Amino acid sequence: MSAVMMKILFNPFEDRTDRDVRNFLGSAFISALHKGDHTLVAQAVSDLGRRKLPDRAQNYIKARHERYIAVLSQISSNPLLGADIYATACLLWDEALFFECHEWLEQNYRAAQGQKKKVLQAMIRTAGTFELLAYNRKKAAVSVAAKALAVLEPHLLQVPESFDIHPKMARLRAVIKDA
Repeated sequence: MSAVMMKILFNPFEDRTDRDVRNFLGSAFISALHKGDHTLVAQAVSDLGRRKLPDRAQNYIKARHERYIAVLSQISSNPLLGADIYATACLLWDEALFFECHEWLEQNYRAAQGQKKKVLQAMIRTAGTFELLAYNRKKAAVSVAAKALAVLEPHLLQVPESFDIHPKMARLRAVIKDA
């Protein structure tokens, strides 16, 4: 891929503006999840819309906004889903919102202790693996996947069922195998 083509793609690992957009939007979304308030996302999108951002960032914002609204709508129509942090994380995963899944789980990681903290960290790394892959950072993804599996495999029963870890672990193994 040419250098010109690379500049067209949104990449928060390579571009500061892209990283700032991802982090700002992601933070607003995590707050919206906690508060059940769609307007926090709409306000962040509006704030970003007033900035002169490149097309790649505007496209990212539009795509993320649509997925955020879909997730928030599902949670608002099913309060039990929103009450289960792991089911919420799984929903984020299913929407390929890996950065947001990572951030959501990280909120809970800070208060966890012992084995629960280790397992949460592995779940966070699982989401991180696929965020890295989304931006073609395969070497880093393989390393993070191996660290996640090293904890998940011996502690599988400690992963809450609502996170549906089995297919995610299969994908982690495939990442490592394909390296």
